[in-house]
Amino acid sequence: MEFNGEIVFGIADANPIKVDFGEDILPTKIIDKGSIVALGRKAPKYIWTYILKYNNEKEYLECLEKMICQLCEKSNYVNQLTKVYDEVYININIRSDFAEIGFSLPNNILKKISLLECTVNFAILSFGMVSDEES
Repeated sequence: MEFNGEIVFGIADANPIKVDFGEDILPTKIIDKGSIVALGRKAPKYIWTYILKYNNEKEYLECLEKMICQLCEKSNYVNQLTKVYDEVYININIRSDFAEIGFSLPNNILKKISLLECTVNFAILSFGMVSDEES
């Protein structure tokens, strides 16, 4: 089974983004407003992202817990950022070969997410390659 993706903490704004989380959370990617991002499209905003990638369900939970713990250690700072910038978010991106995907958010992680005043988004992409074994 193929189950992979990334967990992204991001900030987007019409103005340049100036953040400093110290050495624990360094940007994985910074995109300037107006730069070409994909298929000739220009970035509508400045975007700052910290990305953790995973390749299976176990790594998904490990990466999610790592990121949420890192952000919770700086929750006051994250909450201040939500008041300064247009968008402060966590994107959980999941890709799978299966048509039906199940994943969990353990209670301890949900409690920590609730301390952050940012948006949490889920993007699930399934390639639907299951076989009908009932025949």
